[in-house]
Amino acid sequence: MNAQDGTLKSAGFIGKSENKVDAKGRLSIPPAFKKILVPDAEDELVIQYVPSGHLLLFNCEQYSKMQKDIMDRGHIIGKEKMWKTIHRLSEHSHLSSVDSQRRITIPAWLLKMAGISKQVLTFGAFDRVSLWAPEKYDEWISDSDIDDTISDLGLF
Repeated sequence: MNAQDGTLKSAGFIGKSENKVDAKGRLSIPPAFKKILVPDAEDELVIQYVPSGHLLLFNCEQYSKMQKDIMDRGHIIGKEKMWKTIHRLSEHSHLSSVDSQRRITIPAWLLKMAGISKQVLTFGAFDRVSLWAPEKYDEWISDSDIDDTISDLGLF
């Protein structure tokens, strides 16, 4: 991550991993994501619930960049709507320390909101990591034909 502009210095977060959340709400960061997401032991991550029904993980630099982007676009969506959005995002977020085993603890209330009990699918999503309950992800992803979108983007 480039500290000055918040851009990733690599391919970003890509790939999928199947993980488990333990009884204490701890999740091991998948090896493919550790280097970018938590380069140093005992870093902190922001865990955020989003309306599509899943959780996002951001390292603090990327989360700060997202906050700045939202503030910069405030004039587009309107001041009142911007502040309501900021409150909603903040209300459904949690700062989690990374332990020496590179695990984070996800609060029970966030796990419940996302429908995650034990099994969790972890996806790289370019500049963030996405956590899904397997059944919620299957329902969400099957709801659209992404092949057309991928084609529209010129990827094939």
